[in-house]
Amino acid sequence: MKPIVWMLAGVLGAAGGPAAAETDDAKRVFALVSPAVVTLRTEDGAGGAEGQGSGVVVAPERVVTNCHVIENAPVIRVFVGDRGLPATWLRRNAVQDLCLLQVDGMGAAPARLRQGPAPRVGEPVFAVGNPLGFGLAVSAGLVAAAEQTQPYPYLVSTAPQSPGSSGGGLFDREGRLVGVTRAILGTGQNLNMAMSAAGVAALLAGGDAPPAPVVIPPREKPWPADAENLIRSEDWGGLEAHARAWTAAQPDAAPGYAALGQALLRLQRLPEAEAALRRALDIDPFLFWAWTHLAMLQYSRGESDAAEASLAKADAIQPVNSETAVRRAEWLRGQGRLDDARAQAKELVRRSPGWAPAWRLLGQIEDEMGLSQDAARALGAAARLGDVDTVARNRLAELYAQSGKVEEASRVSAGADRGRREQARTQLVLGQGELKRGRLGPAEEAMRKAVALAPDLADGWSGLGVVLMRLGRPADAEVAGEKALALAPTHADMWANRAGIRIELNRLPEAIEDAQRAVELDPKALHGWRMLSLAYLKAGKPREAAMAYQKLDGMVSMSAEELVSWSEAVLGSGNPDQALVILRRAEAADPQSLRLCLTTARALGAKGDMAGALAYEERALVIDPVSVLAWSGKGYALMKLGRLAEAIEPLETAVRLDPNMANAWINLGEAQLRNRNLGRAIQALEKALTLSPTAQDARYYLAQAYLAARMPQKARDNALRLLERQPGAVPVMTLVVLSHLMENNIQAAGDAYVPLRARSPEAARQLRERAIASGVAAARSWPE
Repeated sequence: MKPIVWMLAGVLGAAGGPAAAETDDAKRVFALVSPAVVTLRTEDGAGGAEGQGSGVVVAPERVVTNCHVIENAPVIRVFVGDRGLPATWLRRNAVQDLCLLQVDGMGAAPARLRQGPAPRVGEPVFAVGNPLGFGLAVSAGLVAAAEQTQPYPYLVSTAPQSPGSSGGGLFDREGRLVGVTRAILGTGQNLNMAMSAAGVAALLAGGDAPPAPVVIPPREKPWPADAENLIRSEDWGGLEAHARAWTAAQPDAAPGYAALGQALLRLQRLPEAEAALRRALDIDPFLFWAWTHLAMLQYSRGESDAAEASLAKADAIQPVNSETAVRRAEWLRGQGRLDDARAQAKELVRRSPGWAPAWRLLGQIEDEMGLSQDAARALGAAARLGDVDTVARNRLAELYAQSGKVEEASRVSAGADRGRREQARTQLVLGQGELKRGRLGPAEEAMRKAVALAPDLADGWSGLGVVLMRLGRPADAEVAGEKALALAPTHADMWANRAGIRIELNRLPEAIEDAQRAVELDPKALHGWRMLSLAYLKAGKPREAAMAYQKLDGMVSMSAEELVSWSEAVLGSGNPDQALVILRRAEAADPQSLRLCLTTARALGAKGDMAGALAYEERALVIDPVSVLAWSGKGYALMKLGRLAEAIEPLETAVRLDPNMANAWINLGEAQLRNRNLGRAIQALEKALTLSPTAQDARYYLAQAYLAARMPQKARDNALRLLERQPGAVPVMTLVVLSHLMENNIQAAGDAYVPLRARSPEAARQLRERAIASGVAAARSWPE
């Protein structure tokens, strides 16, 4: 049996992942259908290439594609392999964006059209086309929604597409055409549209004639005005498209490049943004907004000196513009340099004395400095100028109440109300002041007095709910929140407060609904966007969370903790590069944040930079020497770096600090397995499974450990439990065969080999060859 053990270890190392079968399906379908998929190229009258797309042969010398691929093209060529043939536009179905071409001399065999019912939801489909002009390619996915019938029949699938895929084919596992790929649904998560095969059949039977070419003289667009509207609506994707069109039409338009830089900055595409802004400044070195946005970009990358130099350039161009003072004040405030921030805010007020947000910013900075009288004076000026910021007005009322100015506090809080309602308002602002100082008992007492004096005071019930949450009584807080909402159902903050309560109660779908309602009522509601971001993140919806955090970033200077949360959402969406850009901003604001170090380590690990990840795990341990996550992360990084002996100690420290952390036990078990400490590996992995019985990685490592320890029955028991949850997992099926071989049960091994071969012929072939080479003569009878 000794040679077999050697063979088992080799197979374990060589086994592929569960995705191998999907790859095999894609290869098979591609081999069936690729002869019927062609590349289309549109050309101008001089033979220059204008565009490119895909098409499908659906009848002899007939190709179907999307109309948008070929419309307005003077010349259309169809490429079968390297051979280009001229094509003629025969007819179209404009509503479905389907066009039929005649290609004389084309000998490609047509694709088979799928007849009968449309594909079911969850059915595998394969998109074949020429994405990005790199040549024919195949991508696999599933039918994501039942066939849509309005405004025309179409399918929605998850098979990835790229520019150039338009007009290609969407096929089922039998190689039958079920649709013609048309567009990426921008609002979905990798959802793509394909026109149903029924439309292709109808187009073969008849359709409309192609349109006569129409030449419309170009009209100059109001580029600056349209850009301003897009900025006002915060449509950064639209602004990017508009600015690119603007600079294409007017290559020397410096404002067009500045608008492009602003859009790309908001979209966090910093290198592109910088290139656009510097292009604008090359054309016009005196463009104020290009300098200010370049400064914002530089500051976001931690280049404070360069950012200040850019602001100085902007100041020299427009010395009285308030934008540069706003930027300096907010940056200095974020750095904790409150004296300098206050000086800049005063300069801002000097430049724009009639602008309420200038006074508000000054008051907020002075409040953070503990200058209560000065803060009240500045916030009062903002209120008199019509400031509608709820947080600022409430804080002004608190400051008045704390200084004994009850009448002023009531006036700010309740306008002209008198009597019991006025007393309730006073109690409310007093309660808010106590809450701000962390005196929760007096805060609850004041809030209860407020709702007793005015039971219809929604702010009172909402404030009581916040206090009860801080006291760790979320169920009572929800009752108070419900009463606040019943009294003020159109007040965004009430919905946001209840969302926060429901997050604490782990009722995340309801929390998301509440936060969405808050931002629908008030798209500028900061508390609503904060709760929506957090609820999405906790609910495991990273893409939605990332979008909400991006919206919040455009409205307020985010704290380091919020930036870390945003980066976690972006990382969960599979974009570690963008996550690291955001984390650099967080690090500039608070380099001693434990969450920052742990999340940065995760992001670096996702990029494969395990040395960088290890450095941040060690920084985390300097900040918090008893962080279980940091010890576990350090051990994991060392293990992935191949430093197995060093990995054991931090992982053992992690499980000593928190014996109930399943992931730390899994990492320890994997490290012990790799280090060939099989007994300790088995102990660690069995412990992990008692803590998390559904942890599939722990059970897989445990099966490997038992097999390596020559305990085939135990290995097989765990492998079979894995196959209950992951039928067809090739590495696990391989483990079952190997366990039987270790027992010299050739018959059982052969029986287990049959489904493995059906699932992955390549893995089965390798296993059979190794079995034969190891002296298992009976393996020769296994089918190749």
